Amino acid sequence: MTFALRYPWLLLLLLPGIWIAVRTSYRWGIPSSRPSGPLARWLSHLIPALIAALLVVAAAVPERRTAVKGRSPVVDFAVVLDGSSSMKAMDGGAREDRWNAARRLLKLFIAGRPDDRFAVVLFSAHPVTLSPLTADHGRLWAMLERLDIESRDDGTAIGSALMTAVRRLSDSPARSRVILLLTDGAQNRGHVEPMEAAEEARRNGIRIHTVAIGGDGDALFPLEGGGFASLKVVTDPETLKRIAQATGGEAFSAGDPAGLARSMTAIDRLEKTALPVDAPTEGRPLARWFLLAAGILALPLALDLGRKRGRQAPAWMADA
Repeated sequence: MTFALRYPWLLLLLLPGIWIAVRTSYRWGIPSSRPSGPLARWLSHLIPALIAALLVVAAAVPERRTAVKGRSPVVDFAVVLDGSSSMKAMDGGAREDRWNAARRLLKLFIAGRPDDRFAVVLFSAHPVTLSPLTADHGRLWAMLERLDIESRDDGTAIGSALMTAVRRLSDSPARSRVILLLTDGAQNRGHVEPMEAAEEARRNGIRIHTVAIGGDGDALFPLEGGGFASLKVVTDPETLKRIAQATGGEAFSAGDPAGLARSMTAIDRLEKTALPVDAPTEGRPLARWFLLAAGILALPLALDLGRKRGRQAPAWMADA
């Protein structure tokens, strides 16, 4: 068992916070400039300093980390899933559209890797992190089951989505970190170029496997009143290949749900290498105990201020 801070840089506020608390000590029930005794003078500086220290440590999110027995993750994955409206297309004679096929096969992929952790990033015009890295596969299954396409802000921001996935994996301690990109389109939104994000992934030692879903041409789209319309879908398989090659990953092409299933199986085989990794840990937040201690220390001060509310301040305070 170990103790850690999620945001240790916030401890930089510890010394300034304590200094300010000591300089502005409580002066009514425990007066500072006219104390009734040595203990009162000492407490008038100590209690505000302790409250400030406890609040700063609570803000840094302390955690008690314990090893998770029986689990040894080999790979940390960030799944980057295209949620643009074109994912509702049906390829060829397929009975399942791209969106439902991708969700179904992702659930099978996650189920087949019980010792790995997954983060999920959904993107269209903008990326959204649906789940940070987690080994709770049941929660991921439920999330993918409920997930649907939101077409109010449509588009395909591949570069921004990949950059978000890189950030999700950059602090991962796993020896093997992989981004799995599933998209059926070409970049037409966002301020980050796909190759810029690929270069950032390469610098962080993260591989990217890409899967181009569907083909470049006409596809069937369901209509609200029933039936289908044939519309052209623009893809960019060459960019996806360059993204994968730049990071040491593989690029796959899936023209229909069966091809997508073969691509996912191939990626599963690629990432089966057994690597010696440290045992994962699970964090239990402790911030509430620090906040509770700060509240207990502040309670007598608050009660005293409430008791003396509206009373005239002592003459010695006016002269201080």
